[in-house]
Amino acid sequence: SGKLRRIVDSKYFSRGIMMAILVNTLSMGVEYHEQPEELTHALEISNIVFTSMFALEMLLKLLACGPLGYIRNPYNIFDGIIVVISVWEIVGQADGGLSVLRTFRLLRVLKLVRFLPALRRQLVVLVKTMDNVATFCTLLMLFIFIFSILGMHLFGCKFSLKTDTGDTVPDRKNFDSLLWAIVTVFQILTQEDWNVVLYNGMASTSSWAALYFVALMTFGNYVLFNLLVAILVEGFQAEGDANRSDTDEDKTSVHFEEDFHKLRELQTTELKMCALAVTPNGHLEGRGSLSPPLIMCTAATPMPTPKSSPYLDAAPSLPDSRRGSSSSGDPPLGDQKPP
Repeated sequence: SGKLRRIVDSKYFSRGIMMAILVNTLSMGVEYHEQPEELTHALEISNIVFTSMFALEMLLKLLACGPLGYIRNPYNIFDGIIVVISVWEIVGQADGGLSVLRTFRLLRVLKLVRFLPALRRQLVVLVKTMDNVATFCTLLMLFIFIFSILGMHLFGCKFSLKTDTGDTVPDRKNFDSLLWAIVTVFQILTQEDWNVVLYNGMASTSSWAALYFVALMTFGNYVLFNLLVAILVEGFQAEGDANRSDTDEDKTSVHFEEDFHKLRELQTTELKMCALAVTPNGHLEGRGSLSPPLIMCTAATPMPTPKSSPYLDAAPSLPDSRRGSSSSGDPPLGDQKPP
C-alpha cells in the first residue's frame, strides 16, 4: 500500500495523467459534422482508451488512499463523477441510447485544474465571491425588471414596421410584452444596436425618450457591471492579502525561533561563565558542585562594579593568615633556650 501510495503521489504519474487529459481534449476538438467513418471509429476507440486510463487512475487512488481518503479530496470526487458518467455513456452507447451523455466529456478539460495551481487559485477566489455575485445578480434582475415595466408604459405597441404590402408588424426590438421588454433591455445593456432602439423610441414618441435610454445605459452598463468587476477585484485582493499575511507570519515565526535559539545559547554561555571562579594561585577552577546562580541580567545590560568580592578578598587575606599562623606556631627568639 505504501509503494502504491508513492506511485500515485509521484510527479511522473501526475504528468502522465495531465498529458492524457491534453491529448483527450485535442481529440475532442478534431470531431466535426459529416466526418469520415474512419475518423468516427478512431475517436470512439480513443474515447474508450482514455476512459479506461481515467478509470485506472481512480482505481489506483482508491487502493492507495482507501475510500475515505479518496473522498476526502474534492478533486477526487469530481474525477470520480466524470469517470462514472463516461463509463455509463460507453455502456449506453453500446445499447443504442444515452447519446446526450457525450456532452459530459467536455468536463474532462476541468481536470486540468488539479495540475495548474494558478488556475485553481482563481477558481477558489471565484467560488468565495459567489455570495457577493449572487447579490449582484439579484440587483441586476431587479434593475432589468423595473426598466422593462417602465419601457412597457412608455413604448408599448409603438415600435412597428410597415412591410411592402402595407401591413404593420412589430419590430423585433419592442416593449409590447414583459418578455420582449426584458429581452430588449438586456440587449441595450450589452450595447448591441442600442442606438437603433434609441432612435426608434425617439421617432415613435418624442426626443425626451432619450432620457430613458441614457439612464438605462448609465446605471445599468456603467454602474452595475463595474460593480461586478469591483466585487471580483476585491475578492482577488483579499486573497492576495491573506497569502501575504501568511507569508509574513511564517517569516516572523522563523525569526522568533532564531532569536530564541540565540538567547538559549547566550544563557548557556553565562551559566558556564558563572560556574567558573578564580583560585588563590590565579587559575580558573570549575565549581560544578555549586548550583547555577539566577541570572538577573544579560551580557548587554550594564552592571555596577561590586565593592567587594568574596573570591578576590580571599586571595590577599590568604598570605596574612599564613603569616599569622606561622608566627603563632614558632616561638620568639628571646624565649628559645640555648642548647
